[in-house]
Amino acid sequence: MRWLFDAIAHVGIELAGLLGDGVRWLLARPWRLAMLILALLCLWLHGQARSARDLAEARRVQAAAWQGKFRDQKAEMQKFVGMVRDARAEAARKDRENAARVGREGAAILQEVKNDHQADLAAARADLADRLRDARTRSGAASAAGGGGAADLSGVPVLSSGPLRPGEAAIVDEADLAICTANTVTLEALNAAWDRIARIDINGLQ
Repeated sequence: MRWLFDAIAHVGIELAGLLGDGVRWLLARPWRLAMLILALLCLWLHGQARSARDLAEARRVQAAAWQGKFRDQKAEMQKFVGMVRDARAEAARKDRENAARVGREGAAILQEVKNDHQADLAAARADLADRLRDARTRSGAASAAGGGGAADLSGVPVLSSGPLRPGEAAIVDEADLAICTANTVTLEALNAAWDRIARIDINGLQ
């Protein structure tokens, strides 16, 4: 290994000699040293410029990436806004359809109840007429058999304020009976209409 150390030492001595010769050569002419300094300065400036270009390129790439992400986010936001707008339009359309459905069902129920009310009212009036006719027939028969008649009763309609005593009679005018009958049938129809309309599902399409 000694020869290796000797070779390294020899090379070092040669390099030191060359370096010394170079320094003496530079110092012999000051402009040579100035040229060397300028050359080194140019190399350093070139390295700095290259670093600046690399940094600018890196920042340009980063800015382009940020712009791409911004465009993607903007597109997603616009897509979301469109989805919200479409959802609102769809909800409004369903609300209109639902309101129209509820209106149609309510109108159909009212028409059915109206038809039933007219039929029930006609039937109730016919039944009342039959009852009054039967009552007159029985009253006439009783008067003929007992010698009394309707003339023995008060001509003014009277509603008893309590239980009838023996020999008393409560007489209701035929017009009042007709009014009570009509009001009763109408009230029953209103209750039926309210009950059926209240059962309509107003929260969504069926």
